[in-house]
Amino acid sequence: MPDSTSTSRVVGGDVIEGRQRLIFVNKGDHYALSTLGVFADGVVLWRYGSTDLDGLRAVFDDGTLTLTPPEGSSLIISDTARGSVPALESWLTPELVIGELADEVDLLNNRPDSSRRCWNALLVYAAEPTGANLEIVRALYHAVPEHRRIYMLGDMDQNDVPVRILLAEVGETIQARRSGHLLTVTPEARKQALDYFRRSEAGIAKARTQQVADGPETTVPLTIGGHVYPQGWPDPAGLEVLQIDYPAAVIHGGREYASVMHAYWALSTDDAEWRDRIATAVRGLDARAVGEEAPRRAGWPAARLSVMASLLRDKFERHPAMAETLLGTGDARLLYNDWASKYWSSSGTNWIGRLLELVRSELTHR
Repeated sequence: MPDSTSTSRVVGGDVIEGRQRLIFVNKGDHYALSTLGVFADGVVLWRYGSTDLDGLRAVFDDGTLTLTPPEGSSLIISDTARGSVPALESWLTPELVIGELADEVDLLNNRPDSSRRCWNALLVYAAEPTGANLEIVRALYHAVPEHRRIYMLGDMDQNDVPVRILLAEVGETIQARRSGHLLTVTPEARKQALDYFRRSEAGIAKARTQQVADGPETTVPLTIGGHVYPQGWPDPAGLEVLQIDYPAAVIHGGREYASVMHAYWALSTDDAEWRDRIATAVRGLDARAVGEEAPRRAGWPAARLSVMASLLRDKFERHPAMAETLLGTGDARLLYNDWASKYWSSSGTNWIGRLLELVRSELTHR
C-alpha cells in the first residue's frame, strides 16, 4: 500500500489536518517529484496548485499530475537531485489514488471510510442474508479502492477472502489467499464466511460492552448556534441561549460584559481603548466585528481556550435558567455552528460544543 504521512495547514488561525503522498508534477520542460496533500476540508494541494477531489480527476487527465512520467523526461527532486526519468511502472491508477485520498478525508473527519462502510454492510448481511443486502455489500466492496481490498477486514490470515466467497456463486473458482492458489466456492465455504462475520459482530459487541461499561462512547448529536436574529432574539429563546452571543451578562476581572462574545473579544486585546469599544458594542456579533480589528494580546492563541471555558462557566453559574436549558440537552454531543471560526465550530474542532459539554457535566456533578 502506498505510504502516506501526516501533514496540516493553517487557515484563519485554525489547523486543518491532512495526509500526503508523493506525486510527479508536469512543469512543461521537466517533471518535479512533489507531495500531494489532502485535508479534512476536502482541499487537495501540491506545491504548484490546488483543487478538490472532483477536480483532481481533471488534473490527472490533462497531465498536470502523473504517477509515471515518460521515460527520459527531465526530472528534478527539489533540493536533492536532477536527472532523467527511468522506466517507471506504477501499480496504481489515478482513480485508485483518488479513491485512496477520499478514504483519507473520511478518516480525518472521523467518518467510516469505504472499507468500514463495506464492513458494516457485511455485518448486516450476516445477520439477514438476503439478496438485497448482498447487492449492497457487492456495491460497497467494489467502491473500496482495489489495492486496499485485501486490507479491509484487518485480518492478515484471511485478507478479503471471506468477502469474495460471499460475492461468488457456488461452484465458482476464486483466487485464494495464497498467490497462485485457487479455491472453489461451496455451500460449506459460504456458511463459514457468514459465520466469520457473525463471530466478528459478536466480538465487536462484546468489546463495545466492555469499553463503554460506564456509559455510551457516542451519543446522538445536537446542533446549536449559528442563528442570527436582526429583529431581536425569539421569546422564549430555547437552545439559542447556549449561543455565546446571546445577551447574558458575564463578569471577568471585575468587569461586566453583555455576553460571552463581548467578553471574549474584549479580553483578546490588551489595548484599553479597543477593549472599551468591544465591550460597549450593541450586539455580540458587533463586538466580534470590532474585536477582529483590534490588536491581539501576546499569547492569545494559547490562552483563548481557557478564557472561553471560564466565561462559559460564569455564564451558566450566573443564569440558572440557561443552565437548566444546557442540562436539558442530556448527554447529547453538542455541535456548535460558528460560521466565522472553525476552531470553535463543528466544521472544525468544535471547541465551543466541547466546552459546553464540559460545563454541562460539571453542572450535573453538583
